[in-house]
Amino acid sequence: MKQPPLEESIRKESEETIYAIREKEVLEMKGADEACAAEIEAFKEKAEAEVRAKIEQELSRLESKALLERKKLNLRGLDDFMVRMVKEAVQIIRTGPRYKTFLLDRVRDAVGEIQGGVEVYLQKEDLVFEEEIMKTVKGKRRKFDAALHEDAAIQWGGCTIRDGSNGRIFNNTIERIYYRKSPTIRREIMKILNEKGVFFR
Repeated sequence: MKQPPLEESIRKESEETIYAIREKEVLEMKGADEACAAEIEAFKEKAEAEVRAKIEQELSRLESKALLERKKLNLRGLDDFMVRMVKEAVQIIRTGPRYKTFLLDRVRDAVGEIQGGVEVYLQKEDLVFEEEIMKTVKGKRRKFDAALHEDAAIQWGGCTIRDGSNGRIFNNTIERIYYRKSPTIRREIMKILNEKGVFFR
């Protein structure tokens, strides 16, 4: 049975309205999906960029640290080299006549500033100079006591002198001299090594 024209018109209009609503919903959902996908892609790109930046930052930090460690290693190697060279030089110096002169001059300089008793500390091997050292101390016309002692802490040579009146200590060991002069020695060695093409970077 055919529907009356009014009902047919309402039904048709309702179907068109429903179809339009569904089409609108589909378009809205598609738009929402696209917006969501765009947001996800933007977030992904941002997260990837942040991760890349963090990785680059960490790599840069590690490279800097590696460079610093290499420099430290080179400097430690240079310091070891310097110590070896100084030890060898000291062994050569100690076998020559100039070493005794150096030792007596250091005692004489210190004793000239001391008003009381004198205690001289030497490496065991240098106790052979006892007579000359005592003559040097007495040569200053000292009326105070003087004594010589072995000091195992002195490794390279030289002496320490203690002022008996006030406890002052004159450190004239080769180790102390080396410590004071090591920056100059390091600069000279670096200069020589750079001239020879050995670079510490």
